[in-house]
Amino acid sequence: MKTMVVGASSGLGRELATELARRKHDLVLVASGRRDLEALAADLTLRHGVAVELVALDLATAADPGARLLAALDAESALDALLLPLGMSRGHDDFSLDAAAIGELLAINLHAPLAIIHALLPRLLAAQGVIVLFGSVAAVRGRGRNVVYAAAKRALVSVYESLRQRFAPGQLRVQLYEPGFIATNLTWGMRLPMPASDPARLARQIVAGLGRGSRRRFVPARYALIAALLRGLPWALYRRMRA
Repeated sequence: MKTMVVGASSGLGRELATELARRKHDLVLVASGRRDLEALAADLTLRHGVAVELVALDLATAADPGARLLAALDAESALDALLLPLGMSRGHDDFSLDAAAIGELLAINLHAPLAIIHALLPRLLAAQGVIVLFGSVAAVRGRGRNVVYAAAKRALVSVYESLRQRFAPGQLRVQLYEPGFIATNLTWGMRLPMPASDPARLARQIVAGLGRGSRRRFVPARYALIAALLRGLPWALYRRMRA
């Protein structure tokens, strides 16, 4: 199998690439920094004997990231799976952001996934493959923080639903994972309301589910209950929360 991972050089993306290589997937790894990609590719090739192709691409500035990734694939190359564990948030993502910062967040969190899916969809349909999207528990219900990030991640739920509505399971499988806090450099030292999840464990769970059908899952599963509770709160009570 050939699998593309966009956002592969760190965090959950890096762990997904590692688990995919362990399961003998040939890889196309995409991230902004070539040096990090080269180090990861050398390690995975040495340890697991898989073929690894690299694409260094800055999603914040690329006008058409999908076209760039399509051009990087061999004309006859199949693409069995597309994983999009990309994301960017800012600590002060609220209504004080300027237009440039809003544009950068939307470029990475929404424009890039849509553009990449649009470009690679014919290859994935030809392989009867799978697209894996990554939302966030931050998008469960609107709040005064993470405004742009959460809006983009909630839009990905609509993208997931649209793909499932448009294509039958035998044509294309679509999976959406909505993770909570993950133990990465972005959460290091933060005071979190719940323990951060091990990215390697999440990666094993996600890769193990690639061959299954279309589905939407919170990871870890306990966040599904938290999401249900937040959605069920009366607005007057929810509005008083400042988390």
